[in-house]
Order: sequence, then structure tokens, then C-alpha cells
Amino acid sequence: MTYITVHLSRFPGFATPPGPSRLLPWFHAALRFLGSRPVAAPPIRDRVHEACELRAWAEKVRATDPRFAADLFAAADRHERQDG
Repeated sequence: MTYITVHLSRFPGFATPPGPSRLLPWFHAALRFLGSRPVAAPPIRDRVHEACELRAWAEKVRATDPRFAADLFAAADRHERQDG
């Protein structure tokens, strides 16, 4: 992710439009409301089953892209051993 910081003091002709400053409190209230709502937990899947699915996908792409397949196999191994 890339972040860009713009210092408005360097642009003397630039003025903030009045609309966003009035809407900001409403936007923050909406974010607080949406953030406070409980989120349904995704169905629990077994790590071994997920790792097996990833290895099956790696087998499919092994002939066309062996380096990517190797990365998928390594990711499946890490996922299977992950604590959690």
C-alpha cells in the first residue's frame, strides 16, 4: 500500500471546499456505527484441508509455472503449521 502526504501550505491558491468539512463528523459517526456492529465469523475450516486444496492447485500449475507452484507448496506448508 502506498501513502502520499500532501502539505497544503505549499499550495497557497488551494482552499478546502466547505462541503467535506461539514460532512466529516457524519462520516466519523457512520464509521463508528459500522465498526461497532458484530461481524459473523466465517465457517471454520480445517487447516489441513485448506493446505491440501492449495497443494492441489499447485499441482495444476506446476507444469506451466514451476516457481509459482513452489511458492504455493511452501505457503501450504506454512499454513498447515501455523499456530492459531
